[in-house]
Amino acid sequence: MGMNLDSGELLAVKEVAIAGNSASKKTQVMAFSLVLILLIFAFADSVCRYLGTAREDDSLNILLEFVPGGSISSLLGKFGSFPESVIRMYTKQLLLGLEYLHKNKIMHRDIKGANILVDNKGCIKLADFGASKKVEALATITGAKSMKGTPYWMAPEVIVQSGHS
Repeated sequence: MGMNLDSGELLAVKEVAIAGNSASKKTQVMAFSLVLILLIFAFADSVCRYLGTAREDDSLNILLEFVPGGSISSLLGKFGSFPESVIRMYTKQLLLGLEYLHKNKIMHRDIKGANILVDNKGCIKLADFGASKKVEALATITGAKSMKGTPYWMAPEVIVQSGHS
């Protein structure tokens, strides 16, 4: 967590370590720059808002909207199963966020409970765009073969790359 010292606004800070020699650092910063470009264009109510970056010698801090409720995973652990009405509301909001991303040719590629945050009004925010890609990038030979996501949440045929659609 961080704070905007000009406004007092609380921020989420994702710190990304950048290690290695200067060529390696440059490659890592370029890779994260692509993710940041996706975040800049992903501006919808149900997508966690990108606020900026702060670069340090060995890290890149990505500044994001602070979502106080935590993730759906943590809320399930704390409160147990959600009522059907809450599931419907979260699902609708998630689908609206995905519709927005897909219209802008952005694929998240790592949707799971830990990456769906809930604010204090019960509104969800899709977060963690580290595995996301522009659809054009996926259409390339190497992009089409790139597997991203959290293995626990993936279909077996995706993990073993035996063919999927």
